[in-house]
Amino acid sequence: MRTRLKLKPGQRGTKKLQALYGDRLICVRYRYDVETGRRFKTIELIVDEKAWSPRDQHDEVDHVGDVAAD
Repeated sequence: MRTRLKLKPGQRGTKKLQALYGDRLICVRYRYDVETGRRFKTIELIVDEKAWSPRDQHDEVDHVGDVAAD
């Protein structure tokens, strides 16, 4: 399946979904399946929100690229 179009809320093709989901709507994607000749409309939604504070940047760097050496 291939994604051909990714739209932001408010663009043409998203207005009904934006009216339904409001600010929770992140994007709308149109995906195409060449084998079956079908088009699929998918959406990305915010389903939960809570407070978050970033970890210390030093901790982040230590974990990036942790790959076992051969």
